[in-house]
Amino acid sequence: MSKRQSLIRAGRVLFAGLLALLVLAPALRAQVDTGTILGTVKDESGAVVPNAKVTLTNEGTGFTITTTTNGQGNYTFTPIRIGTYSVSVEAPGFAKAVQSHLTLNIDQKLVANVMLRPGAVTQTINVTSAPPALQTQDASLGQVVTGQSVNNLPLNGRNFTFLAQLVAGVNTPQADTRGNAANGAFAANGLRPAQNNYLLNGIDNNSDNVDFLNGTNFNVLPPVDAIAEFKVQTSNYSAQYGRAGGAILNATIKSGTNKFHGDAWEFLRNDKLDAADFFEDKNGLKKGEFRQNQFGFTAGGPIKKNKIFVFGDYEALRRRQGSVFNTSVPTNLMRGSGYTDLADLVLEQSGSKPEVDALGRQFPAGTVLDPATTRAVTAGQVDPVTGLVATANGYVRDPFYGPNGTSSVAGITDFTNACPSAANCMLNQIPAGRLDQNAIKLLNLYPAPNGTTPFQNFASNPVLRENRNAFDTRVDYDMNESNQMFGTFSYVKDPQFIPGPFGGIADGGAFQQGDQNALSILAAYSYTHIFSPTLINEARVGESRLHATRFGPVANQLGIPQQFGISSSIPQVAENGGLPAFGISGLSTLGSNAFLPSDEISQTTQVTDNLTKIYGSHSFKMGFEYQHIKFSTLQPSWSHGQFNYGGAYTGIPNGPSGNTGIAQFLLLPCPGPSPGGTPTGCPSVQGAVPNLGGADNMYSSNIGFTDDGKNYYGAYFEDDWKFTPKLTLNLGLRWDYFGPVFEHFGAQANFVPGPPGQAEYLIPASRTKILSPSFLALTAQDGIKIVPVSNTTSGLIDVQKTNFAPRVGFAYQVTHKLVARGGFGIFYGGFENRGYSPNIGENYPFQFNFNFFAPNGETGNTIPGTPCQNNIMFETGFDCTPIDPAIVQAAGLSLRGLQTNYKTPYTMGFNMMFEYAFTPNLTLTMGYVGNQVRHLEVFPGSNQVSQILPPGINTHATSSPGVGLYIPYPDFSQGASYDATEGNSNYNGLQTSLQQRFSNGLSFLAAYTYSRCRSDAGDLLNGGNVGYRAPYVPGFGIQGDYTDCDFDMRHVFHFSGGYDLPFGKGKRFLGNSTGVLNQIVGGWSTQWITTVETGQPFTIGCDTGTTSGTGCNAYMIPGQDKYGSGAPDHYLNAAAFTQACQPGTTKPTGCIPGLTGIALLGGARGQVTGPGLGTFDFSL
Repeated sequence: MSKRQSLIRAGRVLFAGLLALLVLAPALRAQVDTGTILGTVKDESGAVVPNAKVTLTNEGTGFTITTTTNGQGNYTFTPIRIGTYSVSVEAPGFAKAVQSHLTLNIDQKLVANVMLRPGAVTQTINVTSAPPALQTQDASLGQVVTGQSVNNLPLNGRNFTFLAQLVAGVNTPQADTRGNAANGAFAANGLRPAQNNYLLNGIDNNSDNVDFLNGTNFNVLPPVDAIAEFKVQTSNYSAQYGRAGGAILNATIKSGTNKFHGDAWEFLRNDKLDAADFFEDKNGLKKGEFRQNQFGFTAGGPIKKNKIFVFGDYEALRRRQGSVFNTSVPTNLMRGSGYTDLADLVLEQSGSKPEVDALGRQFPAGTVLDPATTRAVTAGQVDPVTGLVATANGYVRDPFYGPNGTSSVAGITDFTNACPSAANCMLNQIPAGRLDQNAIKLLNLYPAPNGTTPFQNFASNPVLRENRNAFDTRVDYDMNESNQMFGTFSYVKDPQFIPGPFGGIADGGAFQQGDQNALSILAAYSYTHIFSPTLINEARVGESRLHATRFGPVANQLGIPQQFGISSSIPQVAENGGLPAFGISGLSTLGSNAFLPSDEISQTTQVTDNLTKIYGSHSFKMGFEYQHIKFSTLQPSWSHGQFNYGGAYTGIPNGPSGNTGIAQFLLLPCPGPSPGGTPTGCPSVQGAVPNLGGADNMYSSNIGFTDDGKNYYGAYFEDDWKFTPKLTLNLGLRWDYFGPVFEHFGAQANFVPGPPGQAEYLIPASRTKILSPSFLALTAQDGIKIVPVSNTTSGLIDVQKTNFAPRVGFAYQVTHKLVARGGFGIFYGGFENRGYSPNIGENYPFQFNFNFFAPNGETGNTIPGTPCQNNIMFETGFDCTPIDPAIVQAAGLSLRGLQTNYKTPYTMGFNMMFEYAFTPNLTLTMGYVGNQVRHLEVFPGSNQVSQILPPGINTHATSSPGVGLYIPYPDFSQGASYDATEGNSNYNGLQTSLQQRFSNGLSFLAAYTYSRCRSDAGDLLNGGNVGYRAPYVPGFGIQGDYTDCDFDMRHVFHFSGGYDLPFGKGKRFLGNSTGVLNQIVGGWSTQWITTVETGQPFTIGCDTGTTSGTGCNAYMIPGQDKYGSGAPDHYLNAAAFTQACQPGTTKPTGCIPGLTGIALLGGARGQVTGPGLGTFDFSL
């Protein structure tokens, strides 16, 4: 941790130096939270008036700036801080004209044309007509959300980023494990949410932690009362914006003005006012505790009138909220019998189809088969144990049959009626002498069931606790007409306890649960110098920092594993207390989750500089941007260990497991002994595979820390060219450089796959001395060359340096009410949060992970030469994988890789839009929006098979040293993380919006989008491999899983707005009210947000087994409606789905026979669409 602290101190020194540099430097500031006011000055005859004096005044602060019209009568003020302005125009022979109350929004080009009338210069004519609402100057797509809308619209949790979802082309993302979707994340025009770019006060506000540990895509969230406004730009935006290929959410907080202003609030929600959760009612739970208080204040005003202004805010959140869980725990019958009676496994699956083995025997789903009876049979030959003739080659095992589970099964071919009830069940009766007593102690940590259903039989609503405090400050200094500056500082501290379903040692929480804390800051400093009204130099410097931690509920209680007979090899250090995770099929996870403890710090330092030159009909802009992003991560994958029991040894060998993982977890291998004890009552079966049992998967890792960094450079040039009075061209070119991720101390290694003999393992030369003899021997045996690298700042990859992005757009005013706009642009997005697993700093010998998988259902999961040489038992599993890099046994190591010729992901966006003004305040916009995305990052894994194989193949088997039969590197983990830029997507949409700007008390925005997004790349933190079934099988690959995006929504409609009720003084009703009456009836308004959207696609899998990837997808049966009654438990029609028959099936039922090869992988991904969503939020 000392390395981390020293780097943080160095970063602070750097930031302080940059601030000092800007204070002393001339002319700097950035324009991302500013806009442009422009127009044409004419006389009554329509002739332009050159050399007229135009003065712009900020009505809130008194700041003024002056320019003159050019030969075409045009004037331009840019960049101008958002706010409310007046424009006055003076010329000899004409009366002075003043147009007031012009509201300038973020990145808006506000047209304020002025007509001069003859008269004395001392005369003043106030122009009362509002400027046109049409967007006539640029072709960007987006929507401004004003501060009034942000503050008034009903927002659950007062998170203004949710309002981005009201914009055409934007929809909610898929549900995720980080909680981002519940905290305002969004997908725009078919782009992944992590491709969006968040800006606050012109400074990068993106969460740069590798996995959004804080639960949001952004860093700082000001209260809605502090937001001046924000703009969502979805496509074809200016070349001054870079870094991401998706939408931009550009927000700014309020400034002080010459008048003191402020407000205070308290928002209360509790369980007395709220309805019960759906699942609380369904499971008969008492309504969970809910206490939420959100309170704070804002205040702003002048320190020195017309010169110095200050604004500040504070907000606190105190929340206590029950979190509803529906989990599966051992049944009362299991617990009461000491786990010798597992009849419920059969009874709870009574509606499932029977399972058939290689002897043609039929078993009800859930039948526990005895691993001690596992033996090979040959088709057409008699099995000596049962006297039955085998129908296929393979392995079989017998059930625990009879009152004590030891009765003969000779000659029996049908067991489907052997367990009609719990009191009369002849199956799943396990002899007590066969059970692991440590496993029983662990199972007893589960709470007793409180539900009546066999699965999800335990419901709970433990209480989440949150105590959030946040504040923002802003100081503006208008020195004179030529110099302005401002500074902001934002702070958020958000400690939470997010409970799991069981709590304590049992835990059972997922990655997003535990003791969490997030501390965020963002600072910005801006300085502007105006050399002349046509030449402005500007820049900004800022820093954002986020420190997020999450620990398990018993993170500092050490020695827990030993209480259950588990080896002390699990590191017993602070923050790593707790049990291993136990994944038992049919039950919810027990113990500590993976990737905890987590401790992450990200820090982004940013400098931008821009120059604006107005020349004739051209507005030239050019600039550069630099960011240094530092992110330190402590997040071991499986520092507690994880053991999975999927029923591989207690189900039909290489067939359905019937959710019998609990039996596999309990059973001691025969004949023993094993770390859990020596079994008694083992059967004597001719040809049985000895000592079969234990975990079919085991994961373990050391505890390590990486201190990573990356650099970003961007430069641009653009010209807003008023080609004719009706046609404006937006021409731009941007260059982006996304530097590779490097580890500040050289702790990285990169696995470069290739044919044996050509694969490479890149590692800093100074780190090769600590490689273990086992690792060196196995890499040589598998044909992997160790390549020492001297340049440790390269990230061990080559990144693309030719990221040139043209942006072209036009806006043509067809009539005074109709505008046509269109454009094309390329947008590079090379900085997605990809999680920690793809990080090549998490590679041996720095951080390393072991993955051991059972090769099939008849071969033990073993680690030769260790205590796990017969099988992997949870008691000693960690003893088999020493975590000292110098002595590590390398078999089973995961070798992580990042594509060495990294291609920057980019979007080609295009649109054609039309906007029509029905009135000065009511406009309709509609048109086509599309994009093509190339080189998206995907995770196809490495060390995979390249052919469709039947289930049960031992892919790690070798025919001779160094020659793998099925995978290239058989001594290492199959399917290890590999990050490749090979994904693609496309989006086509019809987007329509109808906007009523505030007039006569009414404002609203209605947006409808009809679109389709297709891709072979999922969200990197939520299934980035989209469950690739055969990524390396020729003719299929990742493109075989190209279909609708996981967050695709075909129809999305939003309607939001507000209406001031016509009651009170000066209103239509009770207009003469005064005093108390007016206080009662006046000032009321109503606001609403309505959302109607179709569901997102999801995939129905199947259990046709192959060894090629992650499984198969169900086929659709022609003529069958895939949707059921629509009830929560019957949304789909099970009769509409089928699958390929397992090759070699002799009596196929309920499947498609005769399919081979790729056809075994099933149908397309995302065959069905989930339920739609309709919501209505209302406030008064």
